[in-house]
Amino acid sequence: MNNNLPPRDSFVRTQYNMTGAQPRYAIIGGGISGLSAAYYLQKQIPDAAITVFESGERLGGVLKTIRTGSFLIETSADMFVTQPSDAFELCRDLGIENELIATLPVQDRAFIGLGDTIFPVPQGLSMMVPTRRQPILDSALLTKHGKSRFLGETEIEALPNPKDESLKSFAIRRFGIEAYEKIIQPMVSGIYTADPAKLSMNATMQRFVDMERQHGSLIAAMQNNRNQGDSQASGARYAMFRAPSGGMSTLVTALIQALPKIDVKTNTLVTNVSARSATSPGNRWAVDGRPFDGIILATPAAASASMIGETDPTLADALSGITTASSAIVVLAIARSQLKTNFRGFGIIYPHIDGGQVIALSFSSNKFAGRCEEDEVLIRCFIGGALQSDLVDLPDNKLIEIAIAQLNRSIGLAGEPIFTAVFRWKQCMPQYHLGHLSRVQQIEQQTERHYGLEIAGNSYRGVGIPACIASGKSAADRMLKASN
Repeated sequence: MNNNLPPRDSFVRTQYNMTGAQPRYAIIGGGISGLSAAYYLQKQIPDAAITVFESGERLGGVLKTIRTGSFLIETSADMFVTQPSDAFELCRDLGIENELIATLPVQDRAFIGLGDTIFPVPQGLSMMVPTRRQPILDSALLTKHGKSRFLGETEIEALPNPKDESLKSFAIRRFGIEAYEKIIQPMVSGIYTADPAKLSMNATMQRFVDMERQHGSLIAAMQNNRNQGDSQASGARYAMFRAPSGGMSTLVTALIQALPKIDVKTNTLVTNVSARSATSPGNRWAVDGRPFDGIILATPAAASASMIGETDPTLADALSGITTASSAIVVLAIARSQLKTNFRGFGIIYPHIDGGQVIALSFSSNKFAGRCEEDEVLIRCFIGGALQSDLVDLPDNKLIEIAIAQLNRSIGLAGEPIFTAVFRWKQCMPQYHLGHLSRVQQIEQQTERHYGLEIAGNSYRGVGIPACIASGKSAADRMLKASN
């Protein structure tokens, strides 16, 4: 470790940024986390000189919207939830709140595909917890035994001394193998693209862990929450999804326009973040030799590890322990008349036990208005993830064949798509494996030893857009406190 930099609590304000010089900050990573950090840092320290370093040719990271004819295509996330409220509040602050649209009304929104049949996800599910008995009993998805075991969760005793447990272990223990394989696993894989046998409950679904600890049963906890008016017990919260009418690039563009003073360095790969001499009042950090008072690493954990390794090998080692998974999105644009079934649902998720190669089919034009013409359908097919990572490297034509075959099997497709596209996201999805929170705590504690160094991004405490925005904002808040 570079010992030139003393612990942050050994500094006083006069040493750091009260010397009369304009404070200089570097934000490395121009995705939604880095842009959010820049926005909130600028908002709180208006006179700061802020530089954003981005290795790619554009800002926004994985968030990108493409217009092709009448089709509006998202290359990654296509919506966010309003609770937690970080994304919604940022949109309000940026003046684009009125551009947000809700999902279209439809009775059966999500389906599960097994073999040649698709089954509606039983209504009243809150991720893995059934909040209503009758939809489970009426579903043809589970056997009689599977239904009984699923609803019999109230009879399962809680663990006396719970430790961090995998999603697979927790779900099977509480709800049985059949509910896990047919419902819970595909629902969770659609969010985290992870191996459920390695996925940490504490890091991803702490709320359910707390329910078991406090109530002994998740179903009982949900019932208690409903009795107390808890809106989160309403099952799948589709009414809470929002998206900009013009696509997710609207958010990125609004952020960039709100940062007129920021110095943006695209196509700039940072290789080294190092601590400078502690004897000078300012410029305590260097980004590839350029001096700064503070730095926010808003890059994936592995990239941050590579940059900080010279200054703090211990921190770099902890960061390197967060692994990632890859996935591919295949876009299919078709005429609605080509579908043999007039499918109006939001999407279809596929259990791993089905033996297929598709994680999910998402019908973008069924979820949000303005994604194409009424007589057209825009579909995104998700392939890969931790359980089938090798598929991402298949040629485009092979991935398109897989997507078309799955669509034809589930819905029925006549003819060829109007057009297709493939987007690959290599090593972009952090894997919150068992022990993840302990590792993150170690990373945060080690980072706190360095005055003027902060971390942000989806590698740590949440993978969704709201979590990324919250991460960037928190990093800016901590930098502000360090400056005062």
